[in-house]
Amino acid sequence: MNAIFGIGAGAGLASALLFAVITTGNPLAILLYFVAPLPVILAAMGWRHRAGLIAAVCGAVFVALLFSVKTGAAYALSVALPAWWFAYLTLLARDENGVVEWYPIGRLLMWMALLSAALTTAVSISIGRGDYESFVRAFEQILDVLRRLGTEVDSLPGEGAQSNADMARLMAAIAPPVSAAVGVASSALLVWIAARVTRASGRLPRPWPYLPAAATLPNVALLVFGAACVLGVALHGFAGLGARSLAASLLMAYCLQGLAVIHVLTVGLAGRVGVLSGVYFALVMIPGWPALIYALLGVADALLGLRAKRLAKNPPPPPAPPASI
Repeated sequence: MNAIFGIGAGAGLASALLFAVITTGNPLAILLYFVAPLPVILAAMGWRHRAGLIAAVCGAVFVALLFSVKTGAAYALSVALPAWWFAYLTLLARDENGVVEWYPIGRLLMWMALLSAALTTAVSISIGRGDYESFVRAFEQILDVLRRLGTEVDSLPGEGAQSNADMARLMAAIAPPVSAAVGVASSALLVWIAARVTRASGRLPRPWPYLPAAATLPNVALLVFGAACVLGVALHGFAGLGARSLAASLLMAYCLQGLAVIHVLTVGLAGRVGVLSGVYFALVMIPGWPALIYALLGVADALLGLRAKRLAKNPPPPPAPPASI
């Protein structure tokens, strides 16, 4: 127990320090901030969920001591506890007549989308103090600061120059959904990295599945995605913003399912490595359109089962065996 507490406390301290570097203003700090959940996930995956929960609590305490209780609570709710929860679900299992059934990867992706949208909406409401117009004015202040610093801010397309308020309103409508989508992608990437590391160290207790076959969102996700798209257009204020954030986060989840489809369909293809490299390069370097195309492929797979025939002909490799500890 003492060893678990020590590992959890050390992971919490590492996570808190990664979270704290965002205050330096260094461009590298943004990357380190995104990696802040990783120590918590590693502790939970390698030493079970109790170590991860200790890491989350200790990290929150460290951040509160470094900054304030409010900042510590924000860290716990937005970074540490979601990281612990994702690791907990990854290792969740049930015994069905002697057969161990592990928590499906697709449902884990669904959780990532829901939490990312919820957290993004909560942060937006906090920035605006419950008033959407105040939230928009926060972007006006950001634009004013950028102009004073001499940063070029392009005007919106249309007839004549658009006002500062119009640009701020557009940014307020777009920034949270984009942030929600990025949150899903970063969460999925960190869980994958943690699983690879713990598996390489021999501490991953579950057999690791073939992700291109396992990354399948549950059927209800498609209904939620459709409803979120409709409500995002029909509703205004924070309600519409929350719906659009949910639609964007599920769009990213379907983008990841689309990438899984590409992995399956290109098996045995000459030059497969080059094709996959180009697919990921486009996703990272070209914002917007590649992610949308891959998401549409993921939706098509949900409706038509694009991977089923190929997986029937070329069954996926058996899951990597769990650790023996």
